[in-house]
Amino acid sequence: MNKLVAFFLSLKLTVVLLVLSMILVFAGTLAQVDKGIWTVMDQYFRCFIARIDLYVFFPRSMDIPHVWIPFPGGFLIGWLLVVNLITVHWANFKVQAKGGRKMAGIAMLLLGVLVTCGVMFGWGTAPVAATESDAFWRVFLRLGRGTLAAVVFYVACLLLYRKRAGTVLLHGGILFLLIGEFATALYAVEATMTIKEGETANYIDHSQQLELSFTDTSNPDFDSVTVVSGDALKDGALIRSGELPFDIKVVRYMVNSNNPQPLQGIPENLRNRYPQYEGYGSRLYVAEKPEVSGATGARNAPAVDIELMDRQSGESLGRYILSIWFYPNFVNYSWDMPTTIRAGGKEFKTYFRFRREYLTSPSGNPYSIKLLDFVHEKYEGTQMPKDFASQILLVNEGDNVERELRIWMNNPLRYARRTFYQSGYLPDDSGTILQVVRNDSWMIPYLACMIVFVGMAGQFVQSLRRYQRREA
Repeated sequence: MNKLVAFFLSLKLTVVLLVLSMILVFAGTLAQVDKGIWTVMDQYFRCFIARIDLYVFFPRSMDIPHVWIPFPGGFLIGWLLVVNLITVHWANFKVQAKGGRKMAGIAMLLLGVLVTCGVMFGWGTAPVAATESDAFWRVFLRLGRGTLAAVVFYVACLLLYRKRAGTVLLHGGILFLLIGEFATALYAVEATMTIKEGETANYIDHSQQLELSFTDTSNPDFDSVTVVSGDALKDGALIRSGELPFDIKVVRYMVNSNNPQPLQGIPENLRNRYPQYEGYGSRLYVAEKPEVSGATGARNAPAVDIELMDRQSGESLGRYILSIWFYPNFVNYSWDMPTTIRAGGKEFKTYFRFRREYLTSPSGNPYSIKLLDFVHEKYEGTQMPKDFASQILLVNEGDNVERELRIWMNNPLRYARRTFYQSGYLPDDSGTILQVVRNDSWMIPYLACMIVFVGMAGQFVQSLRRYQRREA
């Protein structure tokens, strides 16, 4: 009786959590009318308590107050599902094996964990994953490795749970998938690498994170770079760095800004209210715009309005508008517009840019990618891309790696825990844009899929055999 009550309570909780998740998805979808997709992801799904704006449920023409409602976030709903699943399993599935059979089951369970770790971390695979093999066979091989782990787990469940082995394994696969998604949301990182043909790149751009960079070009022998994290760029903040001869006052941080326009073409009433900027702001008009809707697929172009302050006197050394539009990797190398700042007898080349990460392998050695050739094929008589591919040279002197490889659509390069996908190209096919993803849990969906499949298949076979024995 107690098990039956626990079952129905668990079922009710599952239904409630599913309803909450549907409401959350509905609200998050509506929110993308006004906000970018990454803002919505952080505010609604990748958090424990979501902040649902009341106005998203009404036409924007209605004057609904901008208040928000606390609601269970994606992380909280996911973890409640995990706890519920574990609780149900603990209450209803008891280990039936004893003695040597139990020890053998535990040993097989540990072996399954070891095989799973090996599959996830790529034990026995090449350090540089060549892209020449067929995509179908690559996926087939990953599913095969997942099947190996699933079969080991199934044998362990047979020894420990006997008739319920398949159901236990199925639950374990679902649990593994939920935990894997949580790890992916927390730790997976997406970035881009832009390379012009014939050039070499040794860094990637984290397009969801920003920074201010000040490169001291006054020394001809080397450039010293000072970076200010985008998280510090809050309205009214005063940023001090011992590496810079001035302090930085943040006048305004803009989530989105317009494509810079010549100032003389702007209406006079806007020009009269426009601040007296130095640098590009003295001849280009950059102003704040509403955040772009995630439903449009357009990109937000952040900008920051800063004033440089003399550290001794506190006097202004000039006010500057720095926009992501000036950064070449944002505009696909249509232009390159670093702002030059002169202060304290030094000259700085300044960008407001995506956060830059220099590439290193797990051994700590730096590596780089040179674009040897870029090929862009189109369907005959159209401008629609048929295929585009990058012939690259991967060089890591510290690890003795120097390999020429080809990256094309659906055929990425895997190296140093990162996957390099062919994502786009520069104007006039002058270079390539690679999407760079690091996701150490990327094999979990393959593993979980095969664990669930083997569990379902095993339970079906066991049930079929029991049915046949009863009929015999």
